[in-house]
Amino acid sequence: MLQEQIIHEINNIPSNKLNELYDLIHYFRLGLLHEQQELDANKAYPLLGVKIRYDEPFEPVCIGQDTRRWQAVKDQHTVDTENKIRENQS
Repeated sequence: MLQEQIIHEINNIPSNKLNELYDLIHYFRLGLLHEQQELDANKAYPLLGVKIRYDEPFEPVCIGQDTRRWQAVKDQHTVDTENKIRENQS
């Protein structure tokens, strides 16, 4: 029904204006396609563009010497975090 009304309206447009109408319809359709592709992309990667901050690094499963290295990294991270807190309080 709606398509018939649209076609009826198009039939009443002068021939010399059909190019403009075609451009309008064509680029409108391309805009809809682009909009749908953006929505699909956002669904595929919901955290795309979202800045994530971790207060505590993920701990790897490790044993022996690697555990000591990881603890050193954690300790340094803690010191860095405490220093940032002190700087912000100043």
